[in-house]
Amino acid sequence: MVPYIFLGLGAVSLGMFLFKRDKKSSIVAIALKALTSLFFLLTALFSLYENIGNNPMDNSKLLALIFMILGLIFGMVGDILLDFKIYFKTLNMRFLCLENDYDILMITGMSSFGIGHIFYILALMVYTPIEWIYLIFSTLGATLFMSFIFIISIKVMKMDFRKFFIPSILYGILLASFVFLSIFKISFSYTKANLFILIGSILFIVSDLILSITYFSKKEDYEKKGFMNPESRFMIIMNHITYYAAQFLIAIAILFL
Repeated sequence: MVPYIFLGLGAVSLGMFLFKRDKKSSIVAIALKALTSLFFLLTALFSLYENIGNNPMDNSKLLALIFMILGLIFGMVGDILLDFKIYFKTLNMRFLCLENDYDILMITGMSSFGIGHIFYILALMVYTPIEWIYLIFSTLGATLFMSFIFIISIKVMKMDFRKFFIPSILYGILLASFVFLSIFKISFSYTKANLFILIGSILFIVSDLILSITYFSKKEDYEKKGFMNPESRFMIIMNHITYYAAQFLIAIAILFL
């Protein structure tokens, strides 16, 4: 029961965050985002507590649950770093912004999310282990899928990834590998937990595709009016709804593993 309470509080907090968040962000918006992230972490921790209390726990299962918690923690860190990046950009702190050669918060935020997805993948590998060959298949499938995505992004949408081209490819392969591995996992064992993880992994990709449009679109796109502007409230809302839906699904999946 307690995990669902925190899930509900997270939904309320997300609504408040989306009400306050615009393309410039603010300290209030960042605080609400951090609170929403805290709620998915609390959902996961109490799901872990109830799972341990209600089910026998072997070492591989406990390790998988710990990996999932760590993935959520790194996701929370990435959340906060990227919103601070947007906020500091409005204050003309250029050493933290995309326009310059360093962009500390972008690099650390992306790295944090990448580490989080490594933990999610490890969790799938150690819980009811599947052959490592499926991780290789997942990585190959992810590489082909992301190659297609980047061809469309660059050749058709004319997106400019600048110095983040290679990091974006590597991060995208991690995201897609998580999806492919989740597909293998549910094909071997159809459970509620595996279903939640699969849907969550897909929503991660959707969220980050929207975020890529926000960050890397060609300059003239930012002059568009309406929801097609990469920094429009529609893009902001869809990016965060899909992202937080993914994190809360993974958090609640811990209850059923």
